[in-house]
Amino acid sequence: MARLPPVLVVQFGRFYWKETPDSQDHTGVKCKIMKPVTFQSTLDVYDVCTEDIQKKLKISRDKFISEEEERIANKLKGTDASISSDTKMEDAGDDDELKAALALSLDTDGIVTEKSVGPGLPSNFQGKYELFAVVTHKGREADGGHYMAWVKADHPQSDSKEENDDWFVFDDDEVSPCKTEDILKLKGGGDWHIAYLCFYRAKQ
Repeated sequence: MARLPPVLVVQFGRFYWKETPDSQDHTGVKCKIMKPVTFQSTLDVYDVCTEDIQKKLKISRDKFISEEEERIANKLKGTDASISSDTKMEDAGDDDELKAALALSLDTDGIVTEKSVGPGLPSNFQGKYELFAVVTHKGREADGGHYMAWVKADHPQSDSKEENDDWFVFDDDEVSPCKTEDILKLKGGGDWHIAYLCFYRAKQ
């Protein structure tokens, strides 16, 4: 991939046309593939990007690893609870650097230039996407069955490092809560709902 979008849609090949030359009409029949296909809640596209995009992503990825290692080291030392004024100034400087980097990636008309890995993406984007919606199909017939939508709950931004685990499933006019573990079970292999479309958004 030479250009990364803010949203990725992954479509599973669940339906196909099977030729039936021995049948009476000698044509074929539409079929559904029931085979299980697993998918993750986080999609990392780094390995499928061009070398140029990988170089740009690596800068943000290396910076994140460095900051995470420093955070863990501070936690082990017991210094993460109180942040010094010097650290706050450094964080402010980092914010200024990020804003400056974003400004450089835009021209006067606000159009993303070649310095960015893609339109609408944060300047510190690491090439990772989070699953936020799924469309499923239930039934063994390609011409029948039932489609449903599964959407991740939109919680307000917080300081918590915990991943949002809340989802909603929309079954016509009925809406029910569910969890990420329920979503990852939509891989197929039986008569339960099978993921057909997976929607991923750029992870902040």
